[in-house]
Amino acid sequence: MESFIEEMKRYLGFGPEDVALLRQLGPRMEKYLPELAERFYSQIPHHPNAQRVFTGGEAQIARLKQTLQHWARGLFTGTYDEAYAEDRFQIGYRHVLVGLEQKYVISAMGIVRTFLSECLLLEFPASDERLRYSRSLSKVLDLDLNLMCESYMHATMQGLRALNLQLERANQDLAEASRTKDEFLAHISHELRTPLNSILGFTKLILDGLCQTPEEERELLRDVFASAQHLLSLVNDILDIGRIEAGRMSLHLEEIHPRALFDSTLPLVAIQAVEKGLTLRDETKQMALPLIRADEVRLRQVLLNLLTNAVKYTPAGHVALRARLEEPSGMLRIEVEDTGIGIPPELREVVFHKYIQLSGGQSRRSGGTGLGLAISRRLVELMGGRIGIEDGPEGRGTCVWLTVPLAGTAAAQAEYSDREPHRRASIGE
Repeated sequence: MESFIEEMKRYLGFGPEDVALLRQLGPRMEKYLPELAERFYSQIPHHPNAQRVFTGGEAQIARLKQTLQHWARGLFTGTYDEAYAEDRFQIGYRHVLVGLEQKYVISAMGIVRTFLSECLLLEFPASDERLRYSRSLSKVLDLDLNLMCESYMHATMQGLRALNLQLERANQDLAEASRTKDEFLAHISHELRTPLNSILGFTKLILDGLCQTPEEERELLRDVFASAQHLLSLVNDILDIGRIEAGRMSLHLEEIHPRALFDSTLPLVAIQAVEKGLTLRDETKQMALPLIRADEVRLRQVLLNLLTNAVKYTPAGHVALRARLEEPSGMLRIEVEDTGIGIPPELREVVFHKYIQLSGGQSRRSGGTGLGLAISRRLVELMGGRIGIEDGPEGRGTCVWLTVPLAGTAAAQAEYSDREPHRRASIGE
């Protein structure tokens, strides 16, 4: 099959005679090449958008002047083969990458064509000889320009194909995000209605006087209160993710002691653990914990979410709280380990996405918004830490870990130790 450069030679009528004429012309045009470079780079840098290419100042211009003269000498060598065509293609391709429009290449070739035509007038009086040289020179300049323009077309098409692939992927991502959000809205609507129906139903029973004893009425009120707390937690999750996504989540970072955080958080899940027959272990009791820098309220929210999830998805066994210092990173690593249903490795990143809940009966029975881990990741990252999931003990269950920056001082640690002498919640060892 005929190559593009051979096809262009045939269309232009560029043959051996033109090659011979250009080789004869080369020595006579050599003395004009420095002036060609000066004229070219006195005009081209003033084109609009030229600064996309000319970013290296005078040193770059000096190098390009030498390059232009080298290219001009090549016009008169008679070597117009595939290697020559590939060189022109690559130059055109690089122009597309930096966003230099094709019209500037055509303008640049116009400058070269005009200058070399003037040189022919100086070298040859009006004669058939000058006309022959002029025709051959015009053919090789057209050939060179066509090669450049062809590379523009190929590079542009390649870029369009890449953009189309990106758009296809973006559309797929949008469709998946829309589907996931629709599923979330359907799910959260059910989750919100469940406690609300309980609140309305139990309240109506009380208002209608259907309770036989004060104890029965108090029991219903406890159910109303529990349902209201659950409803509030669902609403808070939705509001939190909205504030985070809008960039309106502000944190109050301060020096806090992990012991105070752990002692105030573990009792909040102790009752749930006891009701399921689980052992809730605090393996940080005897540790000399360093001060950390975090938002205490938000860090407690994260820790409570991890502990609650661990209890929720652990049918039997234990839930353990651990902590250890990461010396190189200057972080405290906090771990919540359980012996529950576990999370497959391929889903350990997915569960940190918004609106995601693991499928399956246990997950559905447990309820929730599917936003807890997404919110936890964003809060931990806002505090300068990281969060992730690993296998639990001996490959069973789950270990969710997070890191929090150290405060860098031990003053508050000693103060807290003096004020809080070994007070602990009544939870299992």
